[in-house]
Amino acid sequence: MDSKDFDRTHDRTRDRTPGTSFAGSTVKTPGKDSAGSPGTEFGKDADGSPGAELGSCLFAGPGAWQVKLAKALMGGKKLPPECEVLPDADRLFICEGDWAISRLIQREIEVPLFLVCPERVPEGSVGAVKAMRRYAGETVVISGKICDKISERDGSDYCFVVGRLPVIRLGDLVLKENMTAIVLDGQEQPGNIGAILRSLDAAGGDFAVYVNRRCRMTHPRLIRSSLGAAFMMPFVAAEWDELTGWLGDNGFKAIVTDLTAKASYLDADYSGRVAIICGNEYKGISPEWKSVPFAVPVIIPMFGSVESLNVGFAATLVAYESALRQRGVIRRN
Repeated sequence: MDSKDFDRTHDRTRDRTPGTSFAGSTVKTPGKDSAGSPGTEFGKDADGSPGAELGSCLFAGPGAWQVKLAKALMGGKKLPPECEVLPDADRLFICEGDWAISRLIQREIEVPLFLVCPERVPEGSVGAVKAMRRYAGETVVISGKICDKISERDGSDYCFVVGRLPVIRLGDLVLKENMTAIVLDGQEQPGNIGAILRSLDAAGGDFAVYVNRRCRMTHPRLIRSSLGAAFMMPFVAAEWDELTGWLGDNGFKAIVTDLTAKASYLDADYSGRVAIICGNEYKGISPEWKSVPFAVPVIIPMFGSVESLNVGFAATLVAYESALRQRGVIRRN
């Protein structure tokens, strides 16, 4: 559903029963908070400050479903019952602060809900608030105290953006002659996954695929540690048979980091289409990768007392090697 479709749904559902959609909650009229009591008035400023831009927004109190939703998403917890019926609730994610606003708009990611505390908006962020106010399906005003309750860290920010991760399938990916991708195989730690996505994006990689999933792709730590890479580049969920068949049919090499491999990752051929396989933090890659006909086992040489690197750092080394070689920035004999 694109943003225009969402806006049409927003209009149609405004008078439905509480909780049936982002717009059909307990709030019915501007100027009232989400419990139906008088809300704080904004929009008195004539100088272009946040107050003027938020004048028609509803105030969401601590019992509002919007606040409950944001708190659950930020804590990586089960959604409250009144929010489980929201469209595609399993694809909702949350970003704290304005760092993601320009990225979300640039990538045209659907943003059903924007929560903002006007008195905390820094002068330099007024433009970002106005842009998201116009872009989001619904904007609600919250207090500083509610910001602190939603946030999972000390020193909470002034806003929270609830986005919906797009559904991308392998068949949707645009293939090029030279590509660098990463396959996350059974990764469990959201911070690790996000950091790997961030590294792949920084290297100019093309997409990531998650198989044998052990973590929600919308986990707040994953989104935060990726710095937006989780939604800025294609991030695909797939099953093992589907992925290996697709990689083989499309001429990919699977670069598999393996402690038993003989060849260094520096000696591998990174021309063409490359998929770098990153295994589980504790168990490594699934054994099935060793029998894949297009697999290329490699090892990262260790010269100290430890036998392996953190999976995120190992992924970064190999992703950069592939991307820089494909761009002709470095050459190996």
